[in-house]
Amino acid sequence: MDIQDLRIFARVAAVQNLSAVGAELGLTPGTISKRLQALEDELGVRLFDRTTRYIRITEEGSTFFAHAERILEELEQARASVSEKLQSPKGRLKMSAPIMLGRQFIAPAVRQFLTTYPDIDVQIDLSDRVVNLQEEGFDVAIRCGVLTDSALIAKRLLVDHYIIVGSPNYFAMHGRPVVPSDLSNHQCLVLGDALTWPLQENGGVESIRVAGRFRSNDSDLLRQAALDGQGLIRVMRSCAEADLASGQVERVLVPFEVTGNSAIWAVYSNSKYLLPKLRVLLDFMTEWFRTARPSG
Repeated sequence: MDIQDLRIFARVAAVQNLSAVGAELGLTPGTISKRLQALEDELGVRLFDRTTRYIRITEEGSTFFAHAERILEELEQARASVSEKLQSPKGRLKMSAPIMLGRQFIAPAVRQFLTTYPDIDVQIDLSDRVVNLQEEGFDVAIRCGVLTDSALIAKRLLVDHYIIVGSPNYFAMHGRPVVPSDLSNHQCLVLGDALTWPLQENGGVESIRVAGRFRSNDSDLLRQAALDGQGLIRVMRSCAEADLASGQVERVLVPFEVTGNSAIWAVYSNSKYLLPKLRVLLDFMTEWFRTARPSG
């Protein structure tokens, strides 16, 4: 059995996207399909159900995947025992991060990471939408706030939480919200479909319905609108540090803000076979946020 075919199978089983795996391994989808077919012929079972629109792992494929993961992990450990693989990891990583957080913090961290690990390539896609790691071929995604339950593994990079801010010019013209219900009388700058803002009220957490004339899927556009006095914005505390320090924005509704288990997280697929290149990135990001993150 060809070990490369086993690696191809494991990545397709994890991602279930031929194009994404092809881009990662430098192979065409057609080549990957042929290698999978050869593996199926050798095993005498169908590992995937394939159509022109999707690829899904079969029950037999899932059973084989569990064994393949263990074999590849043991192979990697064997190689590391006689080489410098773990000390000098190589390869390509694909990462997703929110726009504002990505520009302010993730990009500087990755630039330093690339200097430290010259044999690793990193692709960062900045988007404020929640990506599907498996379907879109991402190795890791950076997410903010309180995470919802999922099958992904989450590594906390920094304890952080959302705050609500606006510019002094906006407050001079429209006043300040004093209680959460006051938000209905204010222009709120809405990110994507986030039309409810969770806040503490009456001893519990309530989702306050907000609205405003300016809405975007780009957090940087909303930040600029807030600086221009066009409304209130809900933003991670870390991303607002510089604007708070300069006095360009001020916080409101501080007693009502929700903190809890809110943080900046790195999330990745639940797999026993954690690639060394991803392991060193996660360790690097954790240490960078702890010691080197620029403050406002």
